[in-house]
Amino acid sequence: IDRVMKKIDEGVELFDETWEKVYTAEQQNQKEKYEADLKKEIKKLQRLRDQIKSWISSSDVKDKDPLLEARKLIETKMEQFK
Repeated sequence: IDRVMKKIDEGVELFDETWEKVYTAEQQNQKEKYEADLKKEIKKLQRLRDQIKSWISSSDVKDKDPLLEARKLIETKMEQFK
């Protein structure tokens, strides 16, 4: 679980950096490249979110608060991406 949480933090950071690049890109081809990178990052975050959902529904995990927060963070980024 800790490894996935770390990947989420890194993924969100990468997403935010790429988001900035999309809006500061001056040339169209750069912008398109960054948008493709953004799409790739959101796919990774979605896979991690699916993993979190399975852990949340599992009775093995006792403290679900960090998992719920991570899921909400990913879903916020997904909304931002739309």
